[in-house]
Amino acid sequence: MILVVKIVNTHGVHGEVKALHYTDGDVFFKKVKTLYKKDGTPLKILSWRFQKGSVLLKLEGINTMDEAERLKTTELYAKKEDLPKLNKGEYYFFELVGLKGILPDGKVFGEVTEVIENNASNLLEFTSESGKKYLIPNIPVFVKEVDTNKGEIHITPIEGLIDDEI
Repeated sequence: MILVVKIVNTHGVHGEVKALHYTDGDVFFKKVKTLYKKDGTPLKILSWRFQKGSVLLKLEGINTMDEAERLKTTELYAKKEDLPKLNKGEYYFFELVGLKGILPDGKVFGEVTEVIENNASNLLEFTSESGKKYLIPNIPVFVKEVDTNKGEIHITPIEGLIDDEI
């Protein structure tokens, strides 16, 4: 299962919750109708709306502020098979984590350990075997090919983007 929501607060007196979401927004919530607690307990989404970067959720069985309060800090997951299909060349962040970074000469320089959302472009954080971290903008100038089947991301860095020690 894939982490998609973290409940951070209650909203109102009728059991709505305010949550951080790790989704692409409307597309996700139009398709996915049930989320799951870590233990597998399902929570059906009755309604949702966005407010100031968060999502407000009305979940089945949560009808009071007290019930919503008990969900604070709860992480909710979606089944991988329930996720909306993406267009060719689009990837979920979880699909990129763990891929090997490959330079034009075929050398592996690290592994994607995190995808960081940024206004200009998302950043891929690669960690080398020695623990050194590199941030590579996830744009076509640097990222030439993503092959999730082979577990590789082919990178063409500019001078200074990756140290000479590689």
